[in-house]
Amino acid sequence: MKLLVLAGTEDGRELADALMRRGHDILVSTVTSYGADLAQEQGLQVRSGAMDAQALIDLVEGGGFAAIVDATHPYAVRVKEIAKKVCEERAIPYMCWQRSSLELEENPLIHWAENIPNAAVRAAKLGHRILLTTGSNALPEWVSQSALQDKRLYVRVLPTSEVLARCELLGFKPNQIIAAQGPFSQEWDEAMFKQLRIDVVVTKESGKVGGTLEKVQACHRLNIPLVILKRPVTEAQESSLAQFIKHLEEIQ
Repeated sequence: MKLLVLAGTEDGRELADALMRRGHDILVSTVTSYGADLAQEQGLQVRSGAMDAQALIDLVEGGGFAAIVDATHPYAVRVKEIAKKVCEERAIPYMCWQRSSLELEENPLIHWAENIPNAAVRAAKLGHRILLTTGSNALPEWVSQSALQDKRLYVRVLPTSEVLARCELLGFKPNQIIAAQGPFSQEWDEAMFKQLRIDVVVTKESGKVGGTLEKVQACHRLNIPLVILKRPVTEAQESSLAQFIKHLEEIQ
């Protein structure tokens, strides 16, 4: 079966690799060239670059895919909406792979937030030196939050020239930018939080492979509050890799 797999994350590449090993013809689509490089290193066929609806339609129509497998990040809401709509319009199956979420015990240091404005207000009440580990795409929204205007913000982002330029345009100084590629260990997180004297950490619930657990453990160890953005609500059901592949292959 010829499949277009939308994936730029570790577990997305794992899924694409598993499908390829089962004999399926796989094309992996990533937003970044870095994600494409990682997929190519695994022997996967890749195209890279952001796509709007028309670009995805052109790719689907020219590729003869039997289905689109959406293995994008849980917070990539716009991409998921575009992929689902294109599949509906072209009458091809849309299969969404949902990475496993974390089951965190209640703890007074953990503060859940529905969205960025809510997270900003919560973080502002908890401390002055705030570390954002939520990626670079939403930074314009973060810096526009009135609750954070008098706070000292730090960001941890991918070390690419494009991302660094985005941070600088938003007013972040070099000593506010931690440019590094994860995943990060608990020990690495602890050392960085202590070095920067962080009062509050903000993150996403990125699941078992997204580094969230290590941040939780580091914050618990250092007694630092952690604000976690909840995942967007989707129709995707969590399942094991084997269960998802079995269900996908049944659509033939």
